[in-house]
Amino acid sequence: MKIRLVTDSGTDLPLEFAEKHNIEVVPLNVSFGDEAYADGVDMDHDLFYSKMASTDLLPKTSLPSPQAFLNAFNKSDSEDSILCITISSALSGTYQSAMIAKEMIKRKIEVIDSLHVSMGTGLQVMKAHEFIEAGLSFEEIKEKLMELRHTMQSFVAIDNLDNVIKGGRISNWKGSIAKIMQIKPILKMAPDGSLKVVENVRGRKKQLKRLIDFIQETGKDISQSSLSILHSKASEADLSFIEQQIKTLFNPKNIIIGELGPIMGSHGGFGAIAVLF
Repeated sequence: MKIRLVTDSGTDLPLEFAEKHNIEVVPLNVSFGDEAYADGVDMDHDLFYSKMASTDLLPKTSLPSPQAFLNAFNKSDSEDSILCITISSALSGTYQSAMIAKEMIKRKIEVIDSLHVSMGTGLQVMKAHEFIEAGLSFEEIKEKLMELRHTMQSFVAIDNLDNVIKGGRISNWKGSIAKIMQIKPILKMAPDGSLKVVENVRGRKKQLKRLIDFIQETGKDISQSSLSILHSKASEADLSFIEQQIKTLFNPKNIIIGELGPIMGSHGGFGAIAVLF
């Protein structure tokens, strides 16, 4: 009996990793007005950011159907056990959709709410693969993942407030004032799986320095762990600053650098930088 992994595209799991290790990635849906796309299937990051740059429409995301998860579960042999790790149920109905699919099939399936999003979830999927390779049992892996999700840290530095304003999370007039004053929010995943603003900083340089401060304040030793830096078309200068600071101060075992997918990219807007470990 094998243990198979299933997740969703909101994890921003690197495509090459998913393909190499036969991990099923169920796509969330992305729409620009009447145009709808399946994330990672008929919309890649380049197309997403190109469309976001060329339209005033706020990209909207929606959860996969239970049938989409059922199809993913059925791709494994009937005797295989399945671990399905989804993005936070506080931010998306994806977890609930996977749970409905679980009830529709007679298989050994465990659906785990990661309490995170993007590579905060993706790193948990990668760790689950490590546990499988190490020969841990299904129950042992489940127990470790339930513990791991509470130790993950996810921070996001928002540079451009346009999508925040379009999405109604801040009013037009407050947003206009914030833009004039160069207000830059820093968000953090809360223990309940929601995203909270932990500080509003004036100016990008101060914001990125405070982002590093917040990482330090977690007190976590990440020298033997992987860390991910994802962004939505942030500048090379900003990315270089964050990467060098992280290497110097924390010396993680591995740094995974990439782009935020549509799920976080649509909310964070251009220039957002997420650090997840």
